[in-house]
Amino acid sequence: IRKKHGIEPFATNTPQSLAMRWRLIMEAKTLFHKSDPDTSRVAADKMIKSGKLNWQENKVWGWAHHMPVEFTAKELAVFSGLDYHLIQRRLSGLRNKGKIERTGEKRDGCCVWKVI
Repeated sequence: IRKKHGIEPFATNTPQSLAMRWRLIMEAKTLFHKSDPDTSRVAADKMIKSGKLNWQENKVWGWAHHMPVEFTAKELAVFSGLDYHLIQRRLSGLRNKGKIERTGEKRDGCCVWKVI
């Protein structure tokens, strides 16, 4: 799996390094599809290793957590001033981490989200 996703092996097999390895693999899998070119895998790996993915998710989470009501990506973009596409890309990661969930409702063609 490491080779397939472009993730370098860790030096030790401590519980912490195994947990980190698993987290990196799972995060990388959500950033690209099987049919994407290899450059997508490389870009996903770079986002994770540089900390940019974590920074972006924390930024979106910070604004989402302060939304007064359930929200769409468009509404969050207007409220926060963040780029709509950045928000849209990071919402699924926040959902996978159990921080937000879809309500099942749609507004203006967008999924409505709520903080858990």
